[in-house]
Amino acid sequence: MPRFIPYNRPFIPGILTAGNAFCGFLSITYAMEGNFLTASWLIILAAVYDALDGMIARLTHSYSKFGIEFDSLADVISFGAAPSVLIYMTHLQYLGVLGLSLSFIPLLFGSIRLARFNANLNTFEKGNFTGLPIPVQASALASYLIFSSNIWDTIRYPMFFDLYVIFLGLLMISNFEYEAMPKFTFKKDRRNTRKLFMFVAASVTVIIFPKETIFPFSLMFVMYGFIRGVFVSLTQDEEEVVDLSRIK
Repeated sequence: MPRFIPYNRPFIPGILTAGNAFCGFLSITYAMEGNFLTASWLIILAAVYDALDGMIARLTHSYSKFGIEFDSLADVISFGAAPSVLIYMTHLQYLGVLGLSLSFIPLLFGSIRLARFNANLNTFEKGNFTGLPIPVQASALASYLIFSSNIWDTIRYPMFFDLYVIFLGLLMISNFEYEAMPKFTFKKDRRNTRKLFMFVAASVTVIIFPKETIFPFSLMFVMYGFIRGVFVSLTQDEEEVVDLSRIK
């Protein structure tokens, strides 16, 4: 008897990836209808699906080249196109060409980020990321709209938000290193164990207080990588100067 839906290990991660893309599509439709909060929450939900599909693929060893490409295409929809449409419809549409250009940043720089990641991929086991991951960028934008609406009932500080869009876009194509998710095991080193405890604590807090905590946590993650990246760059420059002085 033919099996129309083969039960194999890549099936579940693939379903989650499809859920990611569907959330991104729904987010675009809700944003175009002016329902910005729902559109923002759908981007957050897409990020949850994205995290789960990668986690399950690694736990079950069901990752594949096809799965990575499918995941990247879904990410372009949910974390590139969806936030671009969302921020354009919220207030950037009133800024003319400038608003159109700013709202294109998540889609353009996110696509570059994903293309660079796939081009440099040589193993299915993820290490730390070069550049801000695109789901974090999208979550940082969507969560600010949720946070602002919850605290002030409106989008507060639009100038900050516009600069934030540019800042996150540049971080995606930067060479700054960002931490990958911890391995869900206590058999790794102590550093992984600390990361795992912090991740679990943050996840529990977000589940209890989602409106208040997703944006602060995402901002802390963004700034931690940025500050560390600047520090590493300055340290490397100093070492190069010292080496040149020794040559002389």
